Amino acid sequence: MDNHLDRQEVISALAGDEGFHIRKSKTLGEYYAYYAVKYGKEDKYIIRTSTNYSDKRDQLIYFATILTTFFIVLNCIIHFFYINYLKRDFENKIKKMKRYLEKGNTEKLLYYKKEEKWIFEFWEVLKEWQKRNLDNIEKLDYEKKLLKLIITSVDSFVGLIDQNGEFVLRNNSLNHLLILDNKKYTKAFKYIEIIAVIKKSIQEKKDIRQEIYINGIKEYFIISVKSIKKNNQFLITIKDITSIRRTVEIQKTFISNVGHELKTPLTNIKGYLIALEDAPKEIRKKFLDIVKNNVIKLENTIIDFLNISKIESSKILQIMPEEIYKIEKQVNDSVAIIKKEKNAEIEFHWDLLSINQGFINTDKEKLILILKNLVENGIIYNHSDNPKIDIFILEEKDKYKFKIKDNGIGIPEDKLKKVFERFYRVDKARTSNLGGTGLGLSIVKEVVDQFGGEIKVESKEQGGSIFKFYLMK
Repeated sequence: MDNHLDRQEVISALAGDEGFHIRKSKTLGEYYAYYAVKYGKEDKYIIRTSTNYSDKRDQLIYFATILTTFFIVLNCIIHFFYINYLKRDFENKIKKMKRYLEKGNTEKLLYYKKEEKWIFEFWEVLKEWQKRNLDNIEKLDYEKKLLKLIITSVDSFVGLIDQNGEFVLRNNSLNHLLILDNKKYTKAFKYIEIIAVIKKSIQEKKDIRQEIYINGIKEYFIISVKSIKKNNQFLITIKDITSIRRTVEIQKTFISNVGHELKTPLTNIKGYLIALEDAPKEIRKKFLDIVKNNVIKLENTIIDFLNISKIESSKILQIMPEEIYKIEKQVNDSVAIIKKEKNAEIEFHWDLLSINQGFINTDKEKLILILKNLVENGIIYNHSDNPKIDIFILEEKDKYKFKIKDNGIGIPEDKLKKVFERFYRVDKARTSNLGGTGLGLSIVKEVVDQFGGEIKVESKEQGGSIFKFYLMK
């Protein structure tokens, strides 16, 4: 049947052992399934058969439609489930991770199931990274606080300015040099002397360390400006050296006065000793008395210098109960010679709390030093035939109040403010003859200050003096 050689199933059978094809029959108008196979010796024949396939095709199309619809619906359900659960769950986990990173240890840790292997491993890596991050943040925070503590605790001004001349940071030391509301250094500093040094360093781009004197406040400072080239910033430090400069000046004055105070009696002693060699017998005693007085003056000067040096080097008080009769005895013994010479009288008036009768809590050695100097002054600077010194002691809950009253020559009213200065003497010619060094009252004030007390004087010329002070227990 040559007219069937073009059928697909025949072509397939000729090419192999059998062929199969499904197509719509042009004759019958329905779908048929055709099968062809070789037959006979040497494969000379082709057996071809067919069967109606329309019902089966319709069934397949029906089932294919159902399955397609099923999988479309299933895909929609899966997509809906992903959008509303899986994706949301994943987003929640990501949000929690984000909060953990933002809040650190304050956020509760998450623990994922090991079935979610990839996210569990990712979480473990994230936690390890966060731990290291928190350790670094904690370390940086500690170093930042330590640096801030150091900067704020130093008594020098420390400030950092940027390339625009504005403060990045600064401490609160030496605020009297600044207008705190301004950030730009040219407006923040009150004094042109400081601004000039900073401006010079910025313009010349070099480090500067310079001592300046601000005339407006009469104070000395050392200002240092260092360039931080990496950030184009400048570190400014300002240290107040006024006290150091004044201490140097005081030391110079002290040394000068020491030399002068020692030189005068030594010159007198030397001169009169030379004069004694050829002096007649009747005036030798006079010369010896002068030498003796100068030796006493020299001795008193050295004792005052030693006392003030000792007070400044040892400011520790040794407070303990002391018997008042021993204090009276030591004060009298310390001025015994001059007391006898001047026929002076010293009287103590104690008004102590009942529980402390007979004792006071004090540093006896330093209290004796105060009383000895005040009593001695009251006797020395006194023209009375019977110098009288009254010492009043009133005990209160936390301190002792003292009042030392004398009937001496007094102090002019315009001199009262200066009597506690070192080497100050009301009448230099007069006090020089009496053997004073001008250190006695400055020693008294220094010791009273160490006790946390305060001393005042009331006096008028030829009307005696009253020294009032208190010592903390």
